[in-house]
Formats: sequence, structure tokens, C-alpha cells
Amino acid sequence: MDIYSKQKEKTRYRANINAIKKILSGKSRTLKKELARRMQTLAEKRKYEEARIARDQLASLERIFEHSPYLKKEITEERARALLLLKDLIGLAKVPRRIEGYDISHHQGSSSVGSMVVFENGMPQKNAYRKFIIRSVSGINDPAMMGEVLVRRLAHTEWEIPDLILIDGGKAQLGAARASVAKNIPLAALAKREEELYMPGKSEPIRLMALSPPLLYLLTSIRDEAHRFAVSFHRKRQHRLVLKS
Repeated sequence: MDIYSKQKEKTRYRANINAIKKILSGKSRTLKKELARRMQTLAEKRKYEEARIARDQLASLERIFEHSPYLKKEITEERARALLLLKDLIGLAKVPRRIEGYDISHHQGSSSVGSMVVFENGMPQKNAYRKFIIRSVSGINDPAMMGEVLVRRLAHTEWEIPDLILIDGGKAQLGAARASVAKNIPLAALAKREEELYMPGKSEPIRLMALSPPLLYLLTSIRDEAHRFAVSFHRKRQHRLVLKS
């Protein structure tokens, strides 16, 4: 596959993920409007094949929501299925009830912060989210920052121990995390740029595109929420520091 085809595949993949997220988060009306606008725009540009695909997607979505009374139950079942698939993929002893996601945000090594988000039974628990200002690491060293955040988090013995820790990053971040986290706590790393999942003891990562939609949605939801929370905290902290100077 050439570079252009790979990029096109990645763009289509991201669009599909965004569509899945909108459906499962209750934003089906927004998605339907977007598809209708896209179909019209493509038709006006005489891109009839792409317009036909958008039309078929819209029709499929309409059929799904004809059964809206049952949709909530189906979404709950999809979450349960995703957690079961995650258990098998990571090799966990039990279905993970509490999953914690972590990310780091900074501007060229300054105003560095870390985020912790919590998902229980596949749903975000925002009252359990936590923020960390990086204290011991200077400069650009994301793996060391991740290690610091995890050590400080696990020092809070009053907080419930997670069934799984998901961190943003690749092999380097995973190595730092494994050195900072007790062996009895499972963990994995999600690399945004490469769209890959890294696990301790596995030489090769798993491509996210190869995962089933429910599991893909769960993993990317946790990763994206940790990223959003970290970036938001970093921007607020940077803004406060600018006002003080």
C-alpha cells in the first residue's frame, strides 16, 4: 500500500471512530445532519460514488434508530462486551471494572502536568479524576513524567486500586510505567500517532484498527478523555503563570 493509500485509510478509520463515538454518546442527530450535509456537498461536486456511500450510511443510521427504545440496552451490552474483549486481549484475571487512563501535557517541557481519568464499567467517573503538577522532572521527558505521576497516584492507598492502567505513549512510556507500578497491576500503552496498543511482555504492538468496534471505542474514549483532561489543565496552569509574570 502506497503512502497516499495509507493516509486515506487512516483518515477513513478516524472518521469511522468519530461516528461510533457520536452514536454511543447519544449524538446520533448530529451525525445524521453531518452525513446529510456531506452527501449534498459531494453530489454538488459530482463525486457521486462518495455521495452514494454517505447516502447508504445515512440510511443505515436511520434503520438503527428505528429501534431507539432498545438502543440504551444495546449500548450497555456493547460496553460489557468491550470489557470482556479487553480482559481477553490483555490477559486479565477478571473483567476490568475500574480502568484508569493517564496522559502528560506540557509546552516544550514547561508547565508540565499529568492527568488521571477513571472509567468504571466502561463509563467515565469524573468525580474520581485527578490532576498532577510535575515536580521532579525538568525538560522534555515524557516517560519520566509518566513515572512520577504513577508513583504519586499509587501512594494514595485510600484510592481504589485499578484493574487496569492505560497510559498514553509507546514503548518508552510503557517501560517507565512498568518500573513505577507494582507487578500485580496490569497496564498497557496507547500510542496516538501510530494508533497502536503496547503491552508488557509483547514484542509487537497491536494495531487499533484490527480491534472490534466496541473495544476500539472503549480504548480510544479513555485515551482521548485523558488527553483532553491533561491539555485542559495544562492550558489553565500556563494561563495562570502568564498572568503572574
